[in-house]
Amino acid sequence: MKLLFLRRSFWLKLSVLCLLPMCLLVLGCDNDDDDDYDDGGDLSEGPPVEEPAAPAPQEPSTLMARSQVLFGELPSQMPGALSDTPAKVALGERLYFEQGISINKDQSCNTCHPIDRNAAGADNRITSPGSKNDFGPRNSPTTLNAGFHFRQFWDGRAADLKAQAGGPILNPIEMGMPDEQDVLERLRTLEGYPDAFAAAFPEVDSAVNYDNVGEAIAAFERTLITRNRFDQYLAGEESALSNAQKEGLTLFIDAGCVQCHNGPVLGGQFYQKVGIFGDYPYPEEFDPATGEVEETIDYGRFKVTGDPADRFFFKVPSLREVVLTSPYYHNGRVRTLGEAVDLMSRLQLDKTLTRDQVHALLRFLVSLSDIERTTATPPPEAAQKIGWWQPPNMDEMPDGDIRYGYELLTRTASLIGPAAEDEKMRYAGNNLACSNCHQEAGAKPFGLTWLGVANRYPQYRNRAAAMASLEDRINGCMQRSMNGEPLPVDSEEMRAIVAFFNWMTPEDTPEELHGVGRITLRNPSRRADLAGGAENYRTYCQGCHGTPDWPEHAGYSAPWEPEGAMTVPSLWENMDVKPFNNGAGMHRLLTSAEFMKANMPMGTVWNDPFLSDEQAYDVAGYYLFFGEDVRPKMDPEFLKTDYPDLTTKPIDSPYPPYADDFPQVQHQLGPYQPIAAFYEQLNQ
Repeated sequence: MKLLFLRRSFWLKLSVLCLLPMCLLVLGCDNDDDDDYDDGGDLSEGPPVEEPAAPAPQEPSTLMARSQVLFGELPSQMPGALSDTPAKVALGERLYFEQGISINKDQSCNTCHPIDRNAAGADNRITSPGSKNDFGPRNSPTTLNAGFHFRQFWDGRAADLKAQAGGPILNPIEMGMPDEQDVLERLRTLEGYPDAFAAAFPEVDSAVNYDNVGEAIAAFERTLITRNRFDQYLAGEESALSNAQKEGLTLFIDAGCVQCHNGPVLGGQFYQKVGIFGDYPYPEEFDPATGEVEETIDYGRFKVTGDPADRFFFKVPSLREVVLTSPYYHNGRVRTLGEAVDLMSRLQLDKTLTRDQVHALLRFLVSLSDIERTTATPPPEAAQKIGWWQPPNMDEMPDGDIRYGYELLTRTASLIGPAAEDEKMRYAGNNLACSNCHQEAGAKPFGLTWLGVANRYPQYRNRAAAMASLEDRINGCMQRSMNGEPLPVDSEEMRAIVAFFNWMTPEDTPEELHGVGRITLRNPSRRADLAGGAENYRTYCQGCHGTPDWPEHAGYSAPWEPEGAMTVPSLWENMDVKPFNNGAGMHRLLTSAEFMKANMPMGTVWNDPFLSDEQAYDVAGYYLFFGEDVRPKMDPEFLKTDYPDLTTKPIDSPYPPYADDFPQVQHQLGPYQPIAAFYEQLNQ
């Protein structure tokens, strides 16, 4: 009854909200390392800043008030939890991880729904292999917060967690046990279970029964409640979301996403047809073992009811942990979150989003990630306040050269890259936009900002051992980060980019800006762990960028993009998709790790990072060096001309020559402390 009340109350609130007056609508490089992405700046920690007193309570903003009505507070307990005891929960936790109740004693609930090692209750596979290595037809949803859903499974065939928990154990393509009796015989022979069942169910003479197996697992799953930054925002903490995330939240509400994804878990409260304004493009089942699309079509709820009206109806998924639980949709065939957002808007809302709108929604969705799984130690720079940080208002950008410069930097592939209509204008050689790395159009602190960039040039660059102009700096990026050719210095495009950079340098810009450059990484004293990096990549990065196992799904290019332009970029070379080359600054492990910690997943606030230093270090090692041919190569002879004084070459530069005898692989993957110590002594 409590869950039913929640559903009815939120639909009532949604109906009331629709009647509110329209006034409620909200309008919505280090100088010493010649990094292709870093424009200099003081990265010192500065003096400690005394924490200010807590501000007086304020009235919630209009956006916050709307959100509180639409989503509400996540309850502290799931329905049914009042009857759970510590003994029952402890037994359920042990059963959740118990491999002994699968046919080959090699699988547990945690195999397909991992919750250890920071996993978010889903295995990040298209569909999951069972104990006999058979694959089911549906993607494994997260078990986190699942007890708040009105039904269980994609088709709602289980009424609650207890009914759901008993199904996979006996499913022949999952854990594969023959029948309930075989499960109970296993449990009676496994040490400690008879006593644990007796403690959990003292009122029952024969406590080891299959009904109690489901009840105990359900009791444990009812404890899997997560809290996120959006919860903090709904509780009145205005600063819990960044301005960019609030823009995404506003769009989420105004575009209509909230029609289905409302309530405390942003979904999970009713069924909806996939494909209202168009057909779902991947209706067939897919066999991950063979990589083949099968002829069988998944009709969703129709399989349960037999009612033709239920064809292609599925339970609306919750969006909590959505960034961490790729791939997407009922059959896992939507590999990236960018595609999921784009498809939802077109198929469910009859709206075509822009690239900026997709990015805005992605930034908001990042805020729905569990705090415990996505909170790392802030960088040393967090000890100092940002201070002055006043980028120009993008909505007030003048037309002409400044506007054109902005377009070139945010739509690079379309205007001067592979997607440019005029072949003579294809200076950039990959599918990236400059703003893929220079976050939020270069306005984000420690997001490789362009704020004040015109004041930082000309400057001495170690890579060329010479003074470099702003135009030189731009063309360095064109050749390396954009894997292309330099722009003519006297071209309209170069003038426009420089004009935009001048506009991003207001007259009152201080000479020293805290927020320029990159954050400082506390480097682990070891080589990067590529296996650990792969595991963390699957959890934190795969949802946006895909994986090398899915070459046709590297990043995402929406069908409305010009051919060759990416809505969400790829991180490696696959098919016709090309990223930055091996001469780019982002191809250096420490540079990439520092960028990721401060900015990824997209929308992360630099002083509230998702990734720890070690996670960022390992992920960078994985995606940069897991294979030899993962990105384009610059001419080795050209690279040999870099850094005429080799003692100034960054220690993580991945290509020789070097002024030391450390092997190339150590420059690529670490450990870096011995190399740094060598140059420190050399420079003395």
